[in-house]
Amino acid sequence: MDSLIEFPHESGLSGEIGPGTPLTSYLNSPALESLAETIEREYYDQETPRWHYPVVLLLKLLVIKCFHQQSYARTISSLTQEDWHNLGVSPEDRLPHPATLQHFVKYRLGVDGMQRVMMLTGSALKRKLDGESIGIIDSTPLEASRYNQDAPYNPHYQIKMDKAHIMHLGRYPLAMVYSGGTDADITHLPRLIATVAPMQPNVVGVQLDSAYDSYEAHAQIWYYLDAWPCIALREGAVVQEEGTEKRIHHWVNKLWKEGGDVHAPLEEPLRFLFEQGRGEQVGMFFRNKNTLNPEFSTLLHGRGDCERVHNHIKTTVGFRLKGIRHESRELYILLNFIVYQLLLLVGCTAEIENPSVLSALI
Repeated sequence: MDSLIEFPHESGLSGEIGPGTPLTSYLNSPALESLAETIEREYYDQETPRWHYPVVLLLKLLVIKCFHQQSYARTISSLTQEDWHNLGVSPEDRLPHPATLQHFVKYRLGVDGMQRVMMLTGSALKRKLDGESIGIIDSTPLEASRYNQDAPYNPHYQIKMDKAHIMHLGRYPLAMVYSGGTDADITHLPRLIATVAPMQPNVVGVQLDSAYDSYEAHAQIWYYLDAWPCIALREGAVVQEEGTEKRIHHWVNKLWKEGGDVHAPLEEPLRFLFEQGRGEQVGMFFRNKNTLNPEFSTLLHGRGDCERVHNHIKTTVGFRLKGIRHESRELYILLNFIVYQLLLLVGCTAEIENPSVLSALI
């Protein structure tokens, strides 16, 4: 099991998108077509279908809206004849009304639907990233207006804000959980893990800062994500006796009537104890391993990259809450997060060497 600590530090991705590439042309991708087919099947009536705009067109318009940080109305009015041609719409066709886009996001999908789309997009993105094997989990502030009475004030950041808790596979965000700006990061970790686990990301380890340092966090990352929990240790961390192999075997032997087998490889007793409600003890085992590892600090190499990714999301799609109504904040942030995922997914599908370099798009 100690072999799980061997982390590669560099990715082979390099290069950039060709300068001056029209965004409407860039979005002509089979990845969006496949996602649109799933949305059609799950969120539209298949037995008594009615005419509606193609979902793939609505998805592309939403990407344009968020990338150019425009309103729904401005998005529609700003498109040129060339843009409509790239989107597969002729001048004779009926153009979507801005309210059509808003209805698709707010009522057709809603928060639950957007979370479903996020999981579909994250799963598709994960399949394109065979070379990435390091997961990173961290939160980022979502700044709100100082006049927003509903937004909590965070004394650490000294702003009114909410939070986005994000898991990355390398530099690519797979999933996000939205929360209040004063919530402790660790309280939303189980929900984020539950969102990512069905994607089955092929990671050897997950890096987190010391705000997530708890026994349960270590155990849940190992059990649900099948990865080594590489969590920065709090000051004064010590080895816990209950997490030693001797005590692990003691409790497995004590629970022999429930199926505990002390002769099985160590991973099996650990899974057995977790399933018997002793996740805290399993977490102690992994935390002890990290505490005793003299090279543990090197395993956190690269965790700071998530800050650059968060800043890139915010500059690319306007990942902030200023001017957003309280009841629409989660939906708005989910939409922008998904758009960023879609931009990366299109680039990966087209085998662009570094799809996160989006500044060349117009």
